[in-house]
Amino acid sequence: MLRERQHQITVRIRVMQIGELTIHGKSHSVTPLELLPSGLVFLCPWEIPIHSNVILGYEIDDNVDHILLSGHIESRGLFYGRQLYHTEFYTDGDKKTRIVGMLNRMMFGHSESNKMSLYN
Repeated sequence: MLRERQHQITVRIRVMQIGELTIHGKSHSVTPLELLPSGLVFLCPWEIPIHSNVILGYEIDDNVDHILLSGHIESRGLFYGRQLYHTEFYTDGDKKTRIVGMLNRMMFGHSESNKMSLYN
């Protein structure tokens, strides 16, 4: 169980566009395995089509910041019966910096319990 001061990053995805067709669908929670400023690796119980014309929307939230991004799937594989996806974001420097901030908050939340001292 997470302690009150630890940060957890949640990720939700939705299909935003297929070709010229814009879709206004529901967001679904996925299990993030790796978050990078340029992309995401996640597990999903259902199959997402991999085509260059499919654009996904991502909601990344750590209860301090909420970021909306779009991107596409680079690759897909199986991991213990679940779909494993590697995605790439379409993003700018500001959103990349905000993702790094989320990762820093998460790391600091975990290391704070170990009494890690910060230095200048």
